[in-house]
Amino acid sequence: METNTLNEAVETEIAKELLFEDENRLKIVAGVILITGILSAFILLFTIALVEVGGEILLNWAGLVSTITTLLFSIGVWAFLRVISNISITLKDMGKTGKLD
Repeated sequence: METNTLNEAVETEIAKELLFEDENRLKIVAGVILITGILSAFILLFTIALVEVGGEILLNWAGLVSTITTLLFSIGVWAFLRVISNISITLKDMGKTGKLD
């Protein structure tokens, strides 16, 4: 009896993975965008926001704005894609079961 329950649980989990394959890919894309945005922001910070003038390191305000904009944009796109993915998962669950869990 327990073996059947375990097999059903495994089959259900595999079915969910296949059902939500697109949403999982969207979450991966969101993570890649976030990591790329953070790395880009650090690169921008040290290349255009902090400049060396006459042996002194000065803060370039335009570069700092570009750095912060890049970071906030990547966080915003990451959050948007995650929300879209979660909405899609919820809608598929509601369509399959007919109710919200």
